[in-house]
Amino acid sequence: MTATAATKGSRKRALIRKVAYQCFRDRGYHETTVDAVCEAAGISKGSFYWHYPSKQDVFLDILETWALEVVDALYEQFEDAVVDDDYRAAVTAALQREIHRGRAIIPLWLEFAAHARRDRAVQAALAKFFTRSRAAIIEILRPALSDRLGEADMRGVAAVVFGGYIGLLIQDLSDSDQVDAMQAAASFMTLLSVMVGKDTSA
Repeated sequence: MTATAATKGSRKRALIRKVAYQCFRDRGYHETTVDAVCEAAGISKGSFYWHYPSKQDVFLDILETWALEVVDALYEQFEDAVVDDDYRAAVTAALQREIHRGRAIIPLWLEFAAHARRDRAVQAALAKFFTRSRAAIIEILRPALSDRLGEADMRGVAAVVFGGYIGLLIQDLSDSDQVDAMQAAASFMTLLSVMVGKDTSA
């Protein structure tokens, strides 16, 4: 395969993945058909099956892509914020940017989680995504906490932080009259600043 053909193939896979993500998010996994993805992407079924053997393979590729791209973006968002002189403002801003991104993808996360109960391949892919996300959180927190916490505690903190983030997004999606994730993140950072004696708002 030539470099040009490989690039075109990569672009076509990315298009299918993007359109499938939108279909899964908006219609749900089971209601999305290969025909629907092809129609939305403006491609033939033959082209779809050239790149992906099945609908599930696209589903898994979305997770794999998230595991690489979202985790890199997460690390980039927070690595400087946690050691900023005004870490409260910097981390709050980074959290709110991630909440904005999370609001767009949480419906599909829920699809993945529900599907994982019935499909071990999806479960393994979702676990890989969560593992990489927690590892990124550990590396983000390491400069600020490594002198006070061991690796086991860091893993526990990362699991709670990531779980809290997902739970907050679910509440924001399901109970938006009572919970605004942006405001909740700001309130949490205010509390955290007071608890560690680093309130920089004064």
